[in-house]
Amino acid sequence: MGMGIGTKSAMTRIMTLGTQLAALALLSTVALGCAETTESGEPRVRVVKNADTTAEVGGISPDKEAEVQLLLQQRDPSTLRCYQDVLDEKHDRAFKGTVMVLITIAPGGKATAVKVIGGTLNNKEVSDCLVEKIKDFEFPQVTQQGTMQYVYRFEPAY
Repeated sequence: MGMGIGTKSAMTRIMTLGTQLAALALLSTVALGCAETTESGEPRVRVVKNADTTAEVGGISPDKEAEVQLLLQQRDPSTLRCYQDVLDEKHDRAFKGTVMVLITIAPGGKATAVKVIGGTLNNKEVSDCLVEKIKDFEFPQVTQQGTMQYVYRFEPAY
């Protein structure tokens, strides 16, 4: 049994097609290589492997952090009092700004540490009052001790 003429020409066509595809793939690779360099020959895009990231051990989970933020927002009237008392003494509309606090919460839902770590208000009376108020709040239960930041924004209502 020999190969018929029709089969031989079909094989030739398949081989030719394979060669054309290989040439096309080679051309597209070369073209792609050219597209990634600037006129000076420097690469425009560099692929950098991300460092392996590992999950944080401990801390406050995002859902608990959202609960804590909601609680702090709900307690705004009591913390606003710290600012309002000093504002009433100063009678100065320019007395406004932010206070950034760092809150460490223990598994029982108690703040073990509260400290002012920044902001633009820079008033010791307001900061000390805020720290004392926040320490008294009952926070949501967390599985492990964790720390989070919260920013208060204070400005006169009038």
